[in-house]
Amino acid sequence: MSKDVRRHRRVPYVGVVRLTWEDAQGQAKFAQGQCIDVSETGMRVEVHAPITARSRVMLNAERIHLSGAASVKHVVRYGSKYLVGLELSEALREKTLAAIREPWALRTPVV
Repeated sequence: MSKDVRRHRRVPYVGVVRLTWEDAQGQAKFAQGQCIDVSETGMRVEVHAPITARSRVMLNAERIHLSGAASVKHVVRYGSKYLVGLELSEALREKTLAAIREPWALRTPVV
């Protein structure tokens, strides 16, 4: 059994993430992915097409009020999809992490 040596604990989070990046020819690419989990400095996203490792992507996860830049650290084929490991350019704020850990905090109040 292998030991998890990550610096930050992953928190499960299922939500839509929009990604934009440029391919090797400089063409703009777009994808809507499904977030699998999030840590203070990264996230794992499931997408339908591969994104080249070391690509710089812009991401937006509206539900948790997260947008910014990240770099692709690894890509693994997972059935007909791809799991993409992203390293965020800035660590997540504690408020964002708290909202992910406590999903009830993401609900909009009923007026």
